[in-house]
Amino acid sequence: MKQGKSAQIKNIKHRQQQQKFLNKHKLPEFNYNEFAGFLRARYYLTHHQKYAPETFEVASFFLDDVIAMMVNHNFTQFTSNERAVVKLNEVMQAALVNSDDRDWRYFVMLVPVLYDMQQFIVKEGSVNERFVAQAPKFDINFWRMIMRTVMAINFFKWQGKDVAEMMKTSSAIDDLQFKFLQADDQDDHFNLSVIAETFRGLAPQLQPLKGAADVTVHTPALTQAQVQEELAYADKRLAQFKAASIKDVVSENVVGMLRGFHQGIASEYQATHETWEPAMFNGLASAHLFEYWAPQWENLDGIGGEVKSYLTFLSEKQDIQGLRQFLTGTAAIDRYIDVAALNYRLGQLSDDKLAELVM
Repeated sequence: MKQGKSAQIKNIKHRQQQQKFLNKHKLPEFNYNEFAGFLRARYYLTHHQKYAPETFEVASFFLDDVIAMMVNHNFTQFTSNERAVVKLNEVMQAALVNSDDRDWRYFVMLVPVLYDMQQFIVKEGSVNERFVAQAPKFDINFWRMIMRTVMAINFFKWQGKDVAEMMKTSSAIDDLQFKFLQADDQDDHFNLSVIAETFRGLAPQLQPLKGAADVTVHTPALTQAQVQEELAYADKRLAQFKAASIKDVVSENVVGMLRGFHQGIASEYQATHETWEPAMFNGLASAHLFEYWAPQWENLDGIGGEVKSYLTFLSEKQDIQGLRQFLTGTAAIDRYIDVAALNYRLGQLSDDKLAELVM
């Protein structure tokens, strides 16, 4: 009894000391955008010059997903005063499985950056009050196997197959991932030609945007002079938008995209900025955007968010009406454009360039 009472007293004292520590080191309220933005900025500063532009963009997208999954897996800890313990292998695998809207090339291009990314997150966690990250010894062949499996799952998923049922009743996914393997005496590699042939004619499916398939084309059709007038207006406002923004945030890539919306909406839906509707932006992003904009390997991750920033800018200039309807009507367009532009550029990579990037 005495020993039990002594243990209880020690336990109470320990809890009191722990509470004093927590009160003394109380963290500010968790803000996801600030947390993720800080890690993204740190990654940009430390890795942007390390990789080819194509590789860095792919890595940047994956880092976004990993950060989101870190918080998702440890939400209670991140939103309390408790330091989260992030198990990186689990988090990274979960992020990959959820990336079924990415072109297959995305997965093979990630392999060369995974070790550095793990080390980056572990190092950041060692000095971050919000989390600490744990990762086992890195095994590149393990991650190549994970990538092959994710690609095999996506192959069937994109055809509308019940992947969960397939994994219970057949070996088709495992058989396919083995076909994607090209092994030698020292290492496992991707059989890029087999993977490319397997996915020929297949494309990832993005979540449809609201009203994208039901856009009303205005009548009468715009004259050529009216289209040119709209483009002249676009050039004027885009120059002002760029000048008013933080340095380097509005790149030529952003300007090209936004000008593409002006031109595309005028050409496809016969509407100028005075008669824009939210569904027109969703429709153009879904079906025609890359006919009017050639995205570059530059800041694709996050570029879609500039649509809402630009609409807000035009509203402040009193050039468009009903900003709230535009913002709610295009609620999902930012991430849609990001991923669609990434997939578009990945699909343009030549076989030789892809092989060079994944070596």
